[in-house]
Amino acid sequence: MDKRAVSEQGSTESMKFSIMPQGLREKLMVAFSLMSILPLLVLSYVLWSEVFPHTKSPGQISVIAGLAIVLAVLGFLVARGLVFPVIRMSSEAKAIVEGNLDTEVDADEPGELGNLGMALNQMTQRVRDNMRQLQVYGEQTKFLNLEINRHILAFSDLLHASNLITQSASLEEIRGFILEKLSHLEEAELNCLMVPVEGEEGVFLVDAAAGVDRTQVELLLHKKVMAPWLARALHERRLLVIDDSTGSSVEKDFLESLFGMRNAACQPLVSVGKAVSLLISANQKQGFTFEEDAMNLLRVFARQMGIAIENDTLTKRAALLEITDELTGLYNAKHMRNRLEEEIQRAIRFHHSCSLAVFRLGSLDRIRDVDGSSAADEVLKQVAGLFKKNLTEVDRVGRTGPEEFTLILPERNKREAIELAEAIRQQIERQPFTSGSSLLSCPLSVSAGVSENPLDGSTAAHLLAKATEAIQSAKR
Repeated sequence: MDKRAVSEQGSTESMKFSIMPQGLREKLMVAFSLMSILPLLVLSYVLWSEVFPHTKSPGQISVIAGLAIVLAVLGFLVARGLVFPVIRMSSEAKAIVEGNLDTEVDADEPGELGNLGMALNQMTQRVRDNMRQLQVYGEQTKFLNLEINRHILAFSDLLHASNLITQSASLEEIRGFILEKLSHLEEAELNCLMVPVEGEEGVFLVDAAAGVDRTQVELLLHKKVMAPWLARALHERRLLVIDDSTGSSVEKDFLESLFGMRNAACQPLVSVGKAVSLLISANQKQGFTFEEDAMNLLRVFARQMGIAIENDTLTKRAALLEITDELTGLYNAKHMRNRLEEEIQRAIRFHHSCSLAVFRLGSLDRIRDVDGSSAADEVLKQVAGLFKKNLTEVDRVGRTGPEEFTLILPERNKREAIELAEAIRQQIERQPFTSGSSLLSCPLSVSAGVSENPLDGSTAAHLLAKATEAIQSAKR
């Protein structure tokens, strides 16, 4: 039985045994009647004593006075029974308004006051329930805000990584950024990139790492570990999760011994259609299981790192395939070296001559200081044009250094190469070089060195060294 039922039962019993009216209206009427009878009795006494003086019996006066006193007391008691509960209920209601929601209004009064007390208690209870719900909602909102902020930061990091990839940042910079940002996640205390060691089955090298413990990171870098189960995960390109709910004892012992961690998520990185490395995110929390959101974020970061690795691979391949100098349009040093080796082998096979001429420009730094870098670039382009005019279809010319040009001269002996080199040198030194419409005031000096196969060597390195030595002698 609840409090309200007990209160209603008490009110019913008090109404059965009380001779006084129980309602607020009846009490007001009784109080009004009692308070009104007293003046009437006094008026009656005055009339009796003054108008009817013959009736002055002390007994009659005592009866009238006693009756007046009794009626006055009864009126006071009725008024007190009406006013005091209202005052008490008012103070309790005031306490509730001031925030003391634990206050209980006395609802034991019969009639309207009891009903009012119960109504106030019910309202207070609803307010308490609403406050508790608001507190719960506040905690939930706080948690949601934290989750939203965490996702916003994660998305911001993803956008930053994408910008680095778009801006062709170095692989080391992108890799370091992603590993560092993964360390800021709640679930990640250590992140590392493990690459398989070529020729050693099941062996991995810790190529990069980032985490809370810097000392641990430094100890892990470039460390080799044996983990065949990681090799299988890499080969199958599947996410491997090791936490409280998954993972074998071997895997957990590996994490504990190598990283000092209890849980890890191992995500393969795919580049150019091939799994090339593993991105591992680990922590040492007890009773931990990875959430799907964290796994999705790890997959996205792994995909971005895979794109960065793929871009780096393609850039290196493009650099290997590139054969021309960007400024002059001549062949670059790598292509000239490879072509020289080919010409030497052809000359040896067919017993022909093959010469090499190396030119180094002087005074170019002075032109750059006086007339600017753009003027120096124009000079290099015009010198490249002079070389092209003096060569045949079988000859090759390339820019092999900032101020160095190399000529491969098949079918020419050393004497013929020296004559050609001297003629080109004189043309360059006599040529009036211009930048735009302005004539450059500083003349250009040239030093040249010539070597021949097989007289000065039978490899590209030998011929280059001999030609360089000849340049030094020419300068002296």
